[in-house]
Amino acid sequence: MNKKELVTRLQDIEWEDFEVKESKSALPKNIWETVSAFYNTSGGWIILGVTQNGQSYEINGLKNPEKIEQDFLTVLRGEKFNRSISVTSKKYDFDEKTVLAFYIPAVSPKDKPVYFNTQANTFIRTGSGDQRATKEEIDSMYRNSSFEYKDGEITKFTIEHLDKETVNRYRTYLKNIVPSHRYNSLSDKQFLE
Repeated sequence: MNKKELVTRLQDIEWEDFEVKESKSALPKNIWETVSAFYNTSGGWIILGVTQNGQSYEINGLKNPEKIEQDFLTVLRGEKFNRSISVTSKKYDFDEKTVLAFYIPAVSPKDKPVYFNTQANTFIRTGSGDQRATKEEIDSMYRNSSFEYKDGEITKFTIEHLDKETVNRYRTYLKNIVPSHRYNSLSDKQFLE
């Protein structure tokens, strides 16, 4: 991201791939959640030295950008995370105010999950926020890392390949549990979709 692109992004909102964090002389405590979330989702930019005021941003700059950069990069290469993390670093100057930007790339499914300190600190990005990953999401990451990425795999199977008796038993089960459920009136194909 060049300086012009950064200015443009600062006129918009935080979203899946863009997070602004106020930082004057030290790293924000919640920065590690965003690092984990970006790595486990689609990647993104962390911007330090900018404050969010409602819907707008104000460039405050950093008091000691070199120290903040080194602290950040040292932690990423240290033992805080379960994997060594590499990032792209950028420095921007705005009227003698320094802003740092770090691009956190998404990792391949075989390298997920990425977490800090403990597995409970695995995060994903949803919209403009970092969310703690559920046990099921973490299990899915491990499954995909062990057996390749199955969730996005295209298969050549059709509804005819499914066992009709099993489908009927499940539909009967649903009808017995929730007789008024709207799925009960669907065809088999619509129901399975």
